Amino acid sequence: MADLEIEGKTVEEAIDKGLAKLKCTRDDVKIKILDEGTSGLFGLMGSKPARVLLSSGNGSSANVDLDGAATKAKKTVSEILKLMKIGFSDIISSKSGEGVSVEMKTSDGSLIIGKGGQTLDALEHVVNLIVNRDEATRTKIDLDTEGYRRRRLETIENLVKKGVAQAKRTGKPFRFDPMPARERRIIHVLLKEDASVETFSEGEGGFRKVVVKPKNS
Repeated sequence: MADLEIEGKTVEEAIDKGLAKLKCTRDDVKIKILDEGTSGLFGLMGSKPARVLLSSGNGSSANVDLDGAATKAKKTVSEILKLMKIGFSDIISSKSGEGVSVEMKTSDGSLIIGKGGQTLDALEHVVNLIVNRDEATRTKIDLDTEGYRRRRLETIENLVKKGVAQAKRTGKPFRFDPMPARERRIIHVLLKEDASVETFSEGEGGFRKVVVKPKNS
């Protein structure tokens, strides 16, 4: 897999576009933020796109201090939750494969998760930016609470089975409902080994969705 430098309105959008183009996940690449970009005046004048470099190889270098990353992630999450005035009983951070997993135990998990997981995704994005500013702890940080990620993955897997079945039955493209970047990537990855269909994303911003269609249709 060749290295890929790509732009987007935000860092997350640039990463999403690159991963979709390479048909891989964050675990398959090293991500270097070249420029975080700027929104400019009213999001228009003077704006500058974010730029990232996706490199072949594992998402984490062998030299990454995963223990340090786990400690920093836990501290960062704790400070953010305090600023949000969200109480928590515990924050558990641990090494997970080549990255770090953080589980938040709180009495108000729904507030952290937000509608469609948007708050949890935003929190995870911020934590990744903070932890990854230091090259020594640059790795992938996954956040979860109340097993939301696991439950959502099961839901997406069921949706994918139904969508693919309908696409094959009708011979027409099937469009999933709009999803956040993280969940769109899951669909791309789940279907990348299925030679009978192809996937792509369409739409902009919060309306962006995955389309699956039978090949040669």
